[in-house]
Amino acid sequence: MTATKSSQPRSRARTVRKADPPAPTENAQVERSSPYSRQPSKDAASIAEYIAAITAELAGMAGGARLDMLTYFLNMARLEAEFHMRRQE
Repeated sequence: MTATKSSQPRSRARTVRKADPPAPTENAQVERSSPYSRQPSKDAASIAEYIAAITAELAGMAGGARLDMLTYFLNMARLEAEFHMRRQE
């Protein structure tokens, strides 16, 4: 009898804390009307933190599915978000 590969994807033993989306600010209406504004908002660091957490979770999922290029790009997005978190401090 030959061994067959399991159809179950391999999971990695990495735990990622799921982040809550940032709370709306007083300027929520203004931010919605111009989502591509180049001026950082008061809560830019919390938005960057949320993006970093979500992309880390997605990168873990992509890595578990062996989607190497997608994992790479998601990790690059995570690093960029972490850079902006530090810059806002």
